[in-house]
Amino acid sequence: MTRGALAVIFGILGFVWLLPAGTLRTFALLVGIFAILDGVANGVEAARRRGTPRLLRGVAGLIGIVFGILAMVVTGASLTTMLWMTGVWAFVIGGLEFVADLLERSSGHRDWVYGLIMGGLGVVLGVLAVAIMPSLTGLIWLAAIATILWGVAGLLMGGNERSLSHRS
Repeated sequence: MTRGALAVIFGILGFVWLLPAGTLRTFALLVGIFAILDGVANGVEAARRRGTPRLLRGVAGLIGIVFGILAMVVTGASLTTMLWMTGVWAFVIGGLEFVADLLERSSGHRDWVYGLIMGGLGVVLGVLAVAIMPSLTGLIWLAAIATILWGVAGLLMGGNERSLSHRS
């Protein structure tokens, strides 16, 4: 649920803070902070799991933290560089999320479907960011919408998991 809430908050911030007067530097800062926080949350999630999904979530956490730091440190990045970095990050994180939740479907939890949705959204954002090479405004719209939808799926997954754990 934490990752979902963070995603919704950062998606809304993308609309509110970036669209009126968004700069590439501000976008990089916001995406970098989100990636670091999501990477830490993924790492915490990895510590709670067992098996292959644990490893995949740990790798996703590490990738998120490294990407977040790079996004904030590479101050002279062009829009094209930022598009590629964001696209590759979203694609890899989405793919890892998708595979991890696909592997977890046999664990008895029904929340894995929301994880597949989250992973699919990450992959789609990654592909669109690179394939259509939008303007900064287009990238903000794309990232904000995908992040909000990703966050809603995360909140639903967390709520479903919490509900199931209370019944046990």
